[in-house]
Amino acid sequence: MRTPALILSAALALSGAASALTLSKPTVYTVPGADSHLAAFLPGGAVAVDADNAVLLLDQNLKTVRGWYGLQGSVRALSASPDGARVAALSRDRWVVWDARTGQEVRSGKAGPDTTLGFTADGALLLLEGGTLDRLDLTSGARTELLGDGEAYDVRVSADGTRAAVIYDSRVDLVSLPDGKVVTSGEISDDWDGLEATFSPDGQAAVIRTGSAALILRAGQDTATEVEGGEDFSLDGSVVFLNPAQFLYAEYGEGQLFDAQTGEPVGDALELDSLDTLVGGPDGQVLSLGGSVGRLNLSALDAPARPRVTLPSANAWSGAFIGGVPHAGLGDFINLKTGKALNVGNRERLYATETQGEQVWTLNASGTVNVYRAGKIVKVAALGSKVEYETLHTSPDGRYAAVSGYEGLALLDGQTAKVVKQFTPAQLKVKDIHDALPTPDGKAVLVIPHEGNPLRVDVATGKVQAAVNLPADASAEEFQQSRGGTLAVAYSLDDTSFVALFKPGAATPFKTLKFATAVRTLRFSPDGKLLALLTGDAQNALQVVDTASGSVLARAGQFSLRTSLLTWSASGAQLMVGAGQQGQPGSVSVYDVKR
Repeated sequence: MRTPALILSAALALSGAASALTLSKPTVYTVPGADSHLAAFLPGGAVAVDADNAVLLLDQNLKTVRGWYGLQGSVRALSASPDGARVAALSRDRWVVWDARTGQEVRSGKAGPDTTLGFTADGALLLLEGGTLDRLDLTSGARTELLGDGEAYDVRVSADGTRAAVIYDSRVDLVSLPDGKVVTSGEISDDWDGLEATFSPDGQAAVIRTGSAALILRAGQDTATEVEGGEDFSLDGSVVFLNPAQFLYAEYGEGQLFDAQTGEPVGDALELDSLDTLVGGPDGQVLSLGGSVGRLNLSALDAPARPRVTLPSANAWSGAFIGGVPHAGLGDFINLKTGKALNVGNRERLYATETQGEQVWTLNASGTVNVYRAGKIVKVAALGSKVEYETLHTSPDGRYAAVSGYEGLALLDGQTAKVVKQFTPAQLKVKDIHDALPTPDGKAVLVIPHEGNPLRVDVATGKVQAAVNLPADASAEEFQQSRGGTLAVAYSLDDTSFVALFKPGAATPFKTLKFATAVRTLRFSPDGKLLALLTGDAQNALQVVDTASGSVLARAGQFSLRTSLLTWSASGAQLMVGAGQQGQPGSVSVYDVKR
């Protein structure tokens, strides 16, 4: 489960620091469980799929033959040229075209929020940007406007590059790409949410989903055909043509066949093996995507997918150092050196985890809280499901935890396994509760309310007062407190992110740090002398701050995905970040911290 070598330099020198500190090159580990939701079929049975931020080329047996890891965020669009020579993908801020045979990058560029892509029949790249669909010659780089004239909202291109579905303010067009002519159109209501298009095998029709309706656009017909019950077709569901005459709509493991001419249902509802996305390809291929990738049999859609593979993840959101060994996963705690999962308690529908020292707290959707300590699992008194608890924060020594949801919070004692106190928004005189954090001694709870300054609630008396003073109109988003009582509060103001540091008992910060991107997570070192934080910065997402002076001691991390997993080892000598390094496979980065 471990990559064979340390990956990508993150060694850092310090500037103006109170004491010397360096971060080593990260050791990068891989855990299974990448999420896939896009597929592009190539000739010969190969298929390109997304795996978090990566694009993987799989053979007909779903064995990975090539991987591209250059995108920093999740893949938003994926396409293959009709001849299979090129694969193109799009993330939140960049698009890339690769040579499928050599793996080399052919061209790339910046992407905007409305950018999408596809290929023409002759292998040119299609890019929708600013409401206009352009043809980009990959050899010369020359761009030619094809259609849209600045008014197209979204485009979907057929796999053979001959057709495009284009959505405008009040209509959707089926367009012939070789000549740019509109083949047919359909009117849509003004409450549409987006565009998904699935093209028939013969290229003569497309099933259009807008989130409020489903239409069939067919060449040679002047008007669109409404699909019966199409208002219930979700953009997250799947449409697969089984043949030119019938298509399947599937969602959450249930399916229904429809006549591709009339839009009427055919037969009874079907039970499918897959609960996730289905994508149809040539020669009757159907892939099941999601937490794994599998091939379905068209003649037996309720049968398990064969083969089925789980792809390596680019991130992990649960993690801890247990016995000095890093453990991480997607809701699991996998020993990153042996690959064996550790049982830390009930992980069904896990909502949140937090680690202090070698103690692991977990919260699941039923309101169950467990504490893993010294090889034993302590189940804290059940909280029930009346309040939908979603957040979990612990005291620096790991004894106390505060869990919260919009409608309440609870303070828990991990040693006695009891609920110490519960509060409702009405008791705190706030609209709702966004987060809660126990103080180091467990005698108070700090609360981020719907709006206004963070609050301090005395557990014994229920007295509520402002914990600290933030600037007017500031929105508190995250907080942590050290063993010595130093409080760090991340907040946003006028689209700018800040972290304010407060001495114990102080209402005004002694240091305020400003960041160009959002601050996702804060974690004090076990001795409280350092504060690690994760931002959305593309180059140096991980930063370590001296808590006495507020000086930034180190910066590192070109991570493949934005992540919120950040945890220290019990000794404070290691830091774990729940993402791999950009440009390389991997799920978790572990740094040695040298002081």
